[in-house]
Amino acid sequence: MSKQQLNNIITIDEARLLVWELTENMDDLLRLLPELDVTELEKHTSVKRKLEFLGVRVALKALLGKEIIVKYDANGKPFLPDNSYHISVSHSAKWIAVMAHPTQLVGIDIEIPTAKIQKIYKRFLSPTEQEELSNGNNISQLQLAWSAKEALYKIIGKKAVDFAKQLRIFPFDVKPAGEISAIHIESNTHYHLHYIQNSAYTLVYCLA
Repeated sequence: MSKQQLNNIITIDEARLLVWELTENMDDLLRLLPELDVTELEKHTSVKRKLEFLGVRVALKALLGKEIIVKYDANGKPFLPDNSYHISVSHSAKWIAVMAHPTQLVGIDIEIPTAKIQKIYKRFLSPTEQEELSNGNNISQLQLAWSAKEALYKIIGKKAVDFAKQLRIFPFDVKPAGEISAIHIESNTHYHLHYIQNSAYTLVYCLA
């Protein structure tokens, strides 16, 4: 990982966030993780999954300043066995995003641009949301809505598995960076999300 990438860490209210482009090969990544137990790595059969596995751990090492062990709970949510931080991870194509906070839950999602979002938006947006969010005409807005619900799911878990019925995104304007308000309907819990969107990726993150 280059020095420039290491300097891309963002700090917000004790939360730390890092986005970086994965260009290293497997040998490069393994050299950056000298303490890694490769047993977990070998459970992945494809090169793509192995690169993602290693990339996430390199990014977390850069973010937290130490090599860490990542475990997964019964729902597939990553956590640190020492409970030193709450973490969230995401990857899409060559992009990796990681976030950590010592006491608050975090959720992050990164996605590369795709027009396919217009074919599936009715699955994750309610009829009301569809109407409020351009009726599927604004691809950038749909991508942000999807990533926002993905980030919320990583915080809430199974009680938010039905994106269209259990999560409500309120209308928002599309900018290079901005905020999105949302609510988990079942618990009536409100969430405040932040986003960054450019030609390379859509990134949404949340502290709870």
